Amino acid sequence: MALSLDLRQRALDAYARAEGTLETIAARFSVSPASLSRWRRRARVTGSPARSLTRSGPSQRRVTSEGEALVRLWIQEDPSTTQAALAERLGAAGQALVCQQTLSRALGRMGITLKKSRSGPSSAFAPTSLTSARPS
Repeated sequence: MALSLDLRQRALDAYARAEGTLETIAARFSVSPASLSRWRRRARVTGSPARSLTRSGPSQRRVTSEGEALVRLWIQEDPSTTQAALAERLGAAGQALVCQQTLSRALGRMGITLKKSRSGPSSAFAPTSLTSARPS
């Protein structure tokens, strides 16, 4: 829960006037000493104890619109391409290196699902139905 800028400033002013230790002032304003310490540091660095309005972490998608266009093209050329192979090809094409999970989220946004292909031969070791089971 974000505390008001007014409360932060009053606590910092009390500390600046040496009305007590960091712990006693934090207790007086019902905040943790760590919060008061962070506010002091933020006020020193930025000039204000206010919270930053910017989000932390990357704000842009790793798979860009150009990357999505490449992925669509590659899937049209070979629908049996795996997500891992698509992720590798993106990196080789000069796009950001992404993991399989990131590519999966991008495919979901694009409305594309990759299904297993049934084009391979059936297993020679396991029965494919009850009637084709080998006799013991």
